Order: sequence, then structure tokens, then C-alpha cells
Amino acid sequence: MKLENKNSVMFWAIVVLAVMNITTILTIVYSRYRAVESVALVGTSEQQTEEEAEKFSGRYFRDQLNLSSEQMQQFKEINPVFRPKARSITIELAEKRRMMLVEMAAAKTDTARLNELSDSIGQLHSDLKRFTYQYYLEIKAICDQEQQKKLVQIFGEMFATDSPLGSSGKGGQRGWQQGRRFSN
Repeated sequence: MKLENKNSVMFWAIVVLAVMNITTILTIVYSRYRAVESVALVGTSEQQTEEEAEKFSGRYFRDQLNLSSEQMQQFKEINPVFRPKARSITIELAEKRRMMLVEMAAAKTDTARLNELSDSIGQLHSDLKRFTYQYYLEIKAICDQEQQKKLVQIFGEMFATDSPLGSSGKGGQRGWQQGRRFSN
């Protein structure tokens, strides 16, 4: 009888270990699938950001602000300086976020690397906001009072939601208008 008891205990121990192994393998496979899916979403998000930023071209500002030909000439001097800088930073931010996600999903996460990526994302974000407010002030300087009010609405969504220029998010322009963060 002792032999039968030992066999029974061993059988159930093997069953429990097999279930644990299968569960562990399924968890790893699922986690890797989710990480790949998340990385793909970050890439899609970057592409959408670039597409949405296109609507903030010179034509968009001309139409939205009703810029005169003289104002448009001034705008054409301002815009080419800002856009490549902003685009470069936005792409770099997306890449750092992707790298951070990959590191978080890694089997052995390096928190020192995550701290480094977080710091660099913060610095890039600060640089982007600095370039953006300088861009805003330069455009504001060529606008009349009525155009400045519209300019606040254009930039409002970006600052209210902390999204890149042209991205949609919580609050939107209505949320910004209700917040009245800028006053003229």
C-alpha cells in the first residue's frame, strides 16, 4: 500500500507541475504577443501623428487664420524653421517610447535603462514644448487680435491634452475653450 500511496502522490505532483509549466509557457507567449502588438500600435500612432500634423501646414494656417499675402510671406519664413525641429523631436519621442515599451516587456527588465529612457523622453518633451511656444509667439506676432483668438483655439487642443500638434485627445478644442487658459 505504501507503494500505491507514493505513486498516487507522485502522479498528482507531476500533474500539478505540468499544469504550472503549461500556464507559465502560455503566460510568456501571451506577454510576448501583447508586447509585439503594443509596439505595432506605437508605430501606427507615430504615423497618425505625422498625418495629423500635415493638416497644420501653411495652407491650414492661411485658411484658419485668414492670413493676408503679406502675413503668409512672414509665415513662410517662420514655418520651415519649426516644422523639421518638431517633426524630428516627435519621431525621436516615439522611438524612445517604443524602446521603453520593449524594455518593459523584456523578460529581464533593466530599470536603470527605463530611468534613462524616461529622463530622455522628459528632456525631448521639454524641448518640443519650448520650440512650440516660440513658434506660437512668432505666429502671434504677425496676427491681428481676431486672428490671435483663432490661433489660441488652434494651439489649444495641443496644450490642453498635452498632445502633439494636430493630435486629438480628451478635452479637444471645446475643453480648451471652456478652460480659457490664454487671455488676450
